[in-house]
Amino acid sequence: MQGLRLGLQLALLLVAVLVTANATNPFESKGRSLLATCEPLSFTELKPTVTHAPVLDLEWVGADDLTVFAITHKYASEAGGLWRSKDGGSSFVELTAKLNASISNAEVFSVMGVYSQKSHPGNVLLLGTGTYMWVSSDYGETLTPVRTPTKWRGSGIRSAKMHPRRDNWLLVLVKRPDCKSLDKAQMECPHDLMLNKDVFTPGSTWTNLTADSNGAVAGFVDFDWGASLCPSGTCPDLPPISDDLVLATMYARPGDYDQPWDPDVHFTASADYFKSFSTHVRCGNMFEVVGRSVYLAFANSCPTDINGKSRSSPSSYPRGITLFTSLDAGNSFTQACLPVALKQEGYELVETHDGRGAVVVVDFVVDTGFMDLPASSVYTAGPHHALFSLSLTDVYHSEFGTTTDFARVEGVPGIYIANQMLPKPPGAGTDPAGGSGSGGGGGGGGSGSGSGTGEGGGGDYYDLSDLTEQPLVETRITFNGGGHWQRIPAPQHIANPACDRCGGAAACYLHLHGLSAWDNMGNSLPAVYSNPSAPGLIMATGNVAPLGVGLDGNDGLCTWLSNDGGVTWAEVGAGAYIYEYADWGGLVVMARHPGVDPSAPAAAADEIRFSLDYGRCWQSVPLSVALLVDNVRIEPDGQRPRVILHGRSCRNTTNPKCSHTAATDSSSGTEGVMYAVDVAALMAGKLGACSGADYEEWTVPSPVGTPRCVLGEQLRLTRRKQDSVCLNGPTYSRPAPHVTPCNCTLEDTECDYGYIRDADKCVAISADRMPQCPVLESNTYTVSDTGRRLVHSDKCLNPAAIIPDTEGTGKNNKPASNGGSKGKKQVHHSAWFGFFIFGLVVAVLAGLFYSWWRFMASESQQDTVRELAGAAGGHIAALWGLLVDKIRSLRRGGGGGGGGGGSGEELGYFQPLGDPGHDVEGRGNIFTLK
Repeated sequence: MQGLRLGLQLALLLVAVLVTANATNPFESKGRSLLATCEPLSFTELKPTVTHAPVLDLEWVGADDLTVFAITHKYASEAGGLWRSKDGGSSFVELTAKLNASISNAEVFSVMGVYSQKSHPGNVLLLGTGTYMWVSSDYGETLTPVRTPTKWRGSGIRSAKMHPRRDNWLLVLVKRPDCKSLDKAQMECPHDLMLNKDVFTPGSTWTNLTADSNGAVAGFVDFDWGASLCPSGTCPDLPPISDDLVLATMYARPGDYDQPWDPDVHFTASADYFKSFSTHVRCGNMFEVVGRSVYLAFANSCPTDINGKSRSSPSSYPRGITLFTSLDAGNSFTQACLPVALKQEGYELVETHDGRGAVVVVDFVVDTGFMDLPASSVYTAGPHHALFSLSLTDVYHSEFGTTTDFARVEGVPGIYIANQMLPKPPGAGTDPAGGSGSGGGGGGGGSGSGSGTGEGGGGDYYDLSDLTEQPLVETRITFNGGGHWQRIPAPQHIANPACDRCGGAAACYLHLHGLSAWDNMGNSLPAVYSNPSAPGLIMATGNVAPLGVGLDGNDGLCTWLSNDGGVTWAEVGAGAYIYEYADWGGLVVMARHPGVDPSAPAAAADEIRFSLDYGRCWQSVPLSVALLVDNVRIEPDGQRPRVILHGRSCRNTTNPKCSHTAATDSSSGTEGVMYAVDVAALMAGKLGACSGADYEEWTVPSPVGTPRCVLGEQLRLTRRKQDSVCLNGPTYSRPAPHVTPCNCTLEDTECDYGYIRDADKCVAISADRMPQCPVLESNTYTVSDTGRRLVHSDKCLNPAAIIPDTEGTGKNNKPASNGGSKGKKQVHHSAWFGFFIFGLVVAVLAGLFYSWWRFMASESQQDTVRELAGAAGGHIAALWGLLVDKIRSLRRGGGGGGGGGGSGEELGYFQPLGDPGHDVEGRGNIFTLK
């Protein structure tokens, strides 16, 4: 009995301990159980902020992210509004009336940009589309209007860039106010470059760099701060860059800029704001600073070459431009070499993950006979910044938009996702296992490609120009910087039947919508999205489909999430959702997106969902007023567990929670609706701060679950465990990743310059299709006989084991008699020597023949020679023509300045910027000149 009593006491004591422990942190135990069972929680409805017009953009100001500006804009009108929140978006106050009352003469305008000084975040600049801007020193509490100098309009701003080091210096490229769109005398209205070195102070001075040039500059075309090449100010691999250095393209005489690629536009640099300047490249039209490199478009119609030497017949060169790159702040340039001539319509530069290189996406048009099919080819630069190889061709490009379905996955290096076009059904040579090459033998440009699958034994040959219907669009992913592309296998288990279109097929794949779907001017769909703050997380809308069926915007459309860098995926919602990551990736938020049919009953969102375990379980928070969601936004660092949902009002005929009725409004979407979603507040303080035990080391896995080597390294990143219910918090700092080097394998390689992938092999491109490449002719780089090189920024060990002759970096380890590009140069010299010997022999024989004819031949012998000469004349003429062609080929090095043997157009074609087309900062990883 006493033993029983003691046992009961011990049991009660154990229960008390457990209760006490749970009382200390009741949510931890419940939360972990919740994650295991996905138990739903109950939340109070959120209340919205309703604005007069939909929200166009949100800007956060200050380190605490509590001040938020919401820019609204009415459809088909220049009128807009401005709202401000002082509590992180929970409530907003309209400032539009204050802006209007501050200016003496009424004008229709909208706010187009909000700038804040990093060192003093209370200093704010508002750029308007009219002739006024506003400055504030107290986060927008008081606003002082400032009239623009020369009364230029903000709507005429092409580009505005804050200085990377001086946070109150601003350069603005703006259309000259006396130029009207209906009476242009030039191709473009003249643009002035305006400078302000104290832009947050009312009454500060604006300097017109055109006027300060003393007549040396008539107008500017493009510009950037030199410091953009080295924002930190310490870059040992670059020459010293002054804070005052400005890079720009300009023209000297009014009216000179009168064609898209103009020989009168020059690339210049100035350290005194164009009181004086140096012309670095004549005919350099447009440029981009990407990482620590300058990419320059050089007009082919230029009377001089890149070094300023006169050319005999520039009109014989292909029209358009040649792409040049610089690694020394624009002081000298090297011609970028792309291996195949295309008919370009423009291109994008995508910055590589390490910030020190670029992927070039070249746009072109395929004429199928019944339609013009826009497409793109992706070129990657390996160890040398100017040598590009074809990585993937026939990439989908929107017909009416300006973007290509090519996305860099953030947070983990070397991963990209793209959509590729191919005929349907695909070629018979496919293997359901799913590897993919660059697109086969043609090299893009619609000139003929492999099936784009390159799988198994290699894809069938195809040519997009032979299409008689819309192409199939399939998604590809690469884990090695574009060296090898593959399909994305569909999830093995799809819980929602509406998302499962595999139909039991053994070969089924996932296809994801890219940027072209988001950029669609009609009905957009959320695209592939990742964020550096959330390594490993990727979300997108799309569908699964068996082999032979690709991307479909309607049937089976669902929302998908990967938490391992794109290796495996799961469906997280039927239909289209828009998504965002918060709390350094520990929180995922999403809401219903209207998708392709905003009038559908399911288009309106009446709840918002969040997940604390990387998408395994979701909680739903009801909204008091439904809306057609445009976006979910978070402050730039993605560090807080708080987001803002914004969109347009909807009709209650589609959802009873919509605010509009047929009686109150004849059209939907006239008002804006915003919600602040603070997950920490919703959980009533139950989410504690994460401790060391809540974190794990994570790396991108291989298909069999083992750690994957990415760009020559196993990268182990720290992130919160999936089953840990806690917050990282705004002060969290992710530790530096742990790196383990890997031995080099073929996964660390891509095809070298002049080679193209065919299945798992790199095959040489025909020499007569290869343009001239100065980097090779100067022996700066040696192409490997293996046809392979290391992928850009790959750090694997012992590359000589797989690429012995160059170690994958262009070194010349070959014997002198077998010397790569050096050997190519020797071939040219030996050919000239052969022609010299041939000419010498012909001259000697001609002399002997003349002596025989003049002094020794009889009349009958002379008649016989005349008959033979007549018969041979035609053959000699034909041989002479071949001889002349060969001499010309040798003189041009096998092509005409990169024109692919003189046919086609020059590679690297920039499409001219439109007018006005402003680009108000927001520098990202994609740089487009279109």
